[in-house]
Amino acid sequence: MKIAIEELAGCSGCTIAVLDLHEAILDLVEAADIVYSPVIMDVKEPPEGIDIAFVTGAVRNAENQERLKKIRKNSKVLVALGTCACYGGISGLSMMSNREEIFKTVYKGVGTVKEDGVIPHDVPEFLYRVFAVGDMVKIDYYVPGCPPKEDRLKEIILPLVKGDAISLSRKSVCSECDRKMGEVKDWTLKRRHVGIPDRDTCLLGQGYLCLGPVTFCGCNASCPKNNIPCHGCNGPSLDIIREPCRDIHNLMVRRIADLTDIPKKDIEKELYDVAHTMYAFTMGSEVMEDKEISKIRDVISQEGNR
Repeated sequence: MKIAIEELAGCSGCTIAVLDLHEAILDLVEAADIVYSPVIMDVKEPPEGIDIAFVTGAVRNAENQERLKKIRKNSKVLVALGTCACYGGISGLSMMSNREEIFKTVYKGVGTVKEDGVIPHDVPEFLYRVFAVGDMVKIDYYVPGCPPKEDRLKEIILPLVKGDAISLSRKSVCSECDRKMGEVKDWTLKRRHVGIPDRDTCLLGQGYLCLGPVTFCGCNASCPKNNIPCHGCNGPSLDIIREPCRDIHNLMVRRIADLTDIPKKDIEKELYDVAHTMYAFTMGSEVMEDKEISKIRDVISQEGNR
């Protein structure tokens, strides 16, 4: 059994998450040979005859696109590992700026730039948008997470390598949260820095924009359990993925309306910075953008991208 891990436009956190299997990685290397992974071994190109390949990161430039097609061709099974690969991830937010704005910021606008301020011309060509890997090639399995958590990877990678059946929960983050829904009254939307949330009651019920109801499970609700509202890094919940009439934004509006009896149109007026609060991890997904009710197209900058 030969396995590989390809890196595209991402932070390499998903590959490090595989290493974070700790002693369970011994079971992995006993059952399979890791023949290619730029982060953990010095092999420049993926070989042919790969049984299972994991691809992390989104597709942002021509090199990403080329490497994705090559790993697809060389692999029997291709797994999108992490939210960037599955939905475009944080890289998708770059679609709110054009190429010139991005390059000017990266090469001239930060403190670590070279003194000459020259923008190089030998970097891979930027594509006109970010793509999730499934928008470009056939993907056999999707494993969201930013990065996927150790327990979830143990439930997926080892059975996959051994050819065993994989059985996972398909619920939302709320199913893993230990908070209770208290009485909701005089509800107002609060920014995260306002006050200290009560540890025992639902964050959304307290007015904090917690995306637990619309986010796929698998993280053990680690943020809400540490008094931090869920910001959706595990990707959309299964009902959103399956239903064309459901979207992160409209389901959050509906959920808040059900909790508070506030009219939906009034809730929509209160929701701020929709791009970063609702679509921070999914803007690069054509599947999510193509939903008729999605607001992704409304928040993407038109200049230089369309």
